[in-house]
Amino acid sequence: MIECTSEFIWYKKKRLKKPKKLIAFFLTFLIIISIFVYYKTIVFNLIFDICVNYAEKYSAQSVNDAVLISLSDGTKYSDLILIEKDSQGKVILMSANSIKVNLLSREIVNNTLTLVEEKLQRGIPVPFMAFSGIGVLSGYGKTINYRELTISKVECEFDSQFTAVGINQTLHSIYVNVVCTINSKAFLISKNTICQSKVLISETVLIGEVPEIYLSGKLFT
Repeated sequence: MIECTSEFIWYKKKRLKKPKKLIAFFLTFLIIISIFVYYKTIVFNLIFDICVNYAEKYSAQSVNDAVLISLSDGTKYSDLILIEKDSQGKVILMSANSIKVNLLSREIVNNTLTLVEEKLQRGIPVPFMAFSGIGVLSGYGKTINYRELTISKVECEFDSQFTAVGINQTLHSIYVNVVCTINSKAFLISKNTICQSKVLISETVLIGEVPEIYLSGKLFT
């Protein structure tokens, strides 16, 4: 009887080993999922906010520098806009020089892309405690050069604005709108930041009556 009882107890203990393993596996799985959710929802968002601030700053600086470089060849208003007037000085035709505009647009895009990439490759200074996900402590700790940012797309388009400045005098301003899409990555998660900059590249005062069709329309398409 004693041997049978002993075998029965041993057998019962052996059967209890599997549930314990399953419970341990389940708890480990929950811990891993909890850590992942914490970093995805809290830590990543905190780091992403820091990245957005620097991405917008780098984008604005790069666009302004890119426009200056692209216009360094002496591009003037008359190179971008073709104007015809009648004998009385009235504007009868305004049109964009599409060849010059397209070349300038491509040059601005290429220069912006190069300048932004150079800045991103140097990294973004992120305090070490930002990786804890605690906002109060996010500004403390040794600075880490975070390089998980890439520029994925740059788009450029021209726009213009007419402003009355006197009798039969109209100020025509030409702007370039540059949109940079910058991708931030952290913990197998990625998110895009859209950075838009508007820069004045040229303006002139038109003497003479300007038809309403040009004042309310678009010269660049």
